[in-house]
Amino acid sequence: MTLYIFYSQDSYRSCTRDLVEQIRGSWPDILIKVLCDGWKMCKKAIEAPSLRKEPKYILLPLQMSSSDDAIPSDSSYVAGERMWEMVKVFVLLHQLQIFSFGGILPEQPYIYPPTDAPENSRARTAGLDALGPKPGTKLNLVDAVPCRIAFERGKERHFCFLAISVGISGWLLLAEELPQKEHQGVVRVAAPLAGSNPRVDDKHSRWLHLRIRPSTLPFLDPAKSASHGELKTKALVDGRWTLAFRDEQACNSAFSMVLEEINLQCNEVERRLKPLLDLEGAVDPANHPLNPSKASFSSAMPPKPGVSCQF
Repeated sequence: MTLYIFYSQDSYRSCTRDLVEQIRGSWPDILIKVLCDGWKMCKKAIEAPSLRKEPKYILLPLQMSSSDDAIPSDSSYVAGERMWEMVKVFVLLHQLQIFSFGGILPEQPYIYPPTDAPENSRARTAGLDALGPKPGTKLNLVDAVPCRIAFERGKERHFCFLAISVGISGWLLLAEELPQKEHQGVVRVAAPLAGSNPRVDDKHSRWLHLRIRPSTLPFLDPAKSASHGELKTKALVDGRWTLAFRDEQACNSAFSMVLEEINLQCNEVERRLKPLLDLEGAVDPANHPLNPSKASFSSAMPPKPGVSCQF
């Protein structure tokens, strides 16, 4: 059976805009990995000699457990599901764009390589490298803000709080200051920066609320989840931190630090994805690098038939 997929430039543009929005969403730190994984899977399916799946499997959403009433609709896990579904559609449409210009699919999507952190970044000041923090990692705490948090009822602990981004990665850090070593500390707790949704409490101006999402999406890691239906609800619910600072100024300083590092992280993701998100270059035949003849859409090659893409 031969199957043709028809799409419009409007749908491609709309899907690209959706992808851009994901850069400022809950999962920018894994967006590039998800795109690259999806690219390889869809490329393999597009270049297959014949359909190996029934037509109903084309872009069929994965059957996941977000319908569980125990998982809030605004959770980072649900946002991750939406991102994955959107990436699948974008990758398919983008690869069809390349085929429509008679191009050859590259092994990986075109993205810029990572760059070194600026000398004046918080990561450099703290002495953190691209490998990221681990429990016991020593840090320079010159930019940290003292705070208190209780992980158990009645057991409040004192920490120094830092938000740090390194390239497309980022972390919220709670460190203990080393005795007799000013501005030196050890990481005790680390959580993802992305998706933290910082918010100063409406009634207590010294409290900062942070959402703590998982470090990755479990359905993207086959080793941790044999099937999507077996995911445990507890692992899909976001955590929460409420940090108490000594005064309103310290709380606002911590709040601004989180926002600044999130912005740096998202800007780096956006920079690296820029070649992939060049709408004019990908849609306008006159500017497309894979179409040197500058042919019009009416004379461009039709999408390759028999496309089946299930991730």
